[in-house]
Amino acid sequence: MIMLNKIRANKEFVSILSFMILFIVFTVILKSSWIQNIPIMLRNISWLGIVAIGQTILLISGEFDLSVGSVTAFVGMSFVFLTRLGIGVIPAFICAILMSMIIGLLNSFITLKFKISSLLVTLGFLFFYRGVIYLISKGFNVSFPESVIGNLFIEFVGGKPLGFHSAILIFAFIGVVTTIILTRTRFGNHLFAVGRDPETALSCGISLNRTKTIAFVVCSSLAGLSGIIATCNLSGVGANFGKGLEFETVAAAVIGGTLLSGGVGTIVGTILGTSTLWALKSGLIIMGVNIYIYQILLGPLLIVAIAIKEALPRFFRE
Repeated sequence: MIMLNKIRANKEFVSILSFMILFIVFTVILKSSWIQNIPIMLRNISWLGIVAIGQTILLISGEFDLSVGSVTAFVGMSFVFLTRLGIGVIPAFICAILMSMIIGLLNSFITLKFKISSLLVTLGFLFFYRGVIYLISKGFNVSFPESVIGNLFIEFVGGKPLGFHSAILIFAFIGVVTTIILTRTRFGNHLFAVGRDPETALSCGISLNRTKTIAFVVCSSLAGLSGIIATCNLSGVGANFGKGLEFETVAAAVIGGTLLSGGVGTIVGTILGTSTLWALKSGLIIMGVNIYIYQILLGPLLIVAIAIKEALPRFFRE
C-alpha cells in the first residue's frame, strides 16, 4: 500500500514507465544498433529538452508558447547571418540571445497588456517568424561563412570537446539550475502560485505580470539558445528546422507530469518526457519505419499518458 501511494504521488511515474518500456523494447528488437545510437539520441534529446524546459516553466505559470519552434530556427538563422556580417562570433551570440529575450518580452507584453490568450498570441508569431525565415533564406539552408569555420566557440558549443556533445552538458546544467530555481527559490514558489491560483497569489502580494513576464523571457531565451547550439552542431540552419517543435515540447512536458492548466510540473518529468519522445522517434528511424508513423503514434501516446495520469488517483482511492 505504501508503494502504491508513492506511485500515486510521483508526478513523473507515467514518463518513467513510458521511457523504460520503450527503451527495453527497442533494446531487445534492435540490440547493438540501438545502443550505438544513444550518443546521437542524447544530443537530440538535449536540443528538444532545452526548449521543453522553457515551455514547462511557462506552462507552470499558466501560459503557453506555440512559437518556440519558429523562434529556435529564427534565432539560429539570425546567429548565422550576424556572423556572415563579420561582427564576430561572440557578439553575434550575445545579439541572438538578446533577440530571443526581446521576443519573450513581446509575447508577454501583448498577452498581459491586452489580455489576449498566449495561445493565440504565440500561434500568430509562430507563422510570423517562420514566414520571415522563408523570406530571408528563400527556403534554402544558411551556413556559416568560411571565416568562422573552426572557431573555438562554435566548435565547443556544437562539437564534442570532452568526448561527448557539449549540448548534453549544457542541457544537464540548465536542468539542474532550473530545478533548483523551481524548488528552492522565491520565484519558483511564485511561479507555482500564479499558475495554480492567480487570485490568491495576487492577494498574497505576488506580481502576476512580473512572474509571467520572466517565464515568457526564459522560455524564448532557451528556445533561442537551443537554436544556436543546433546551428553550431550542424554548421548552419535550414528553413524547416524546428517545425513542429512547439507541439513536441508541450507533449514532453505533459507526459512528464505538467498540467496544461498551470501550477503543476517538474523539470525532471519534462526531461523524462523528452527522452520518451526521442526514444520512440529514434527507435522507429533505426527500424526503417516511415518517420510519419512517429507523428501518428505521438497523439495516442499523449492521450494514453494523460489517461493513465488521470486514472491512477481514482484507482488508488478505490
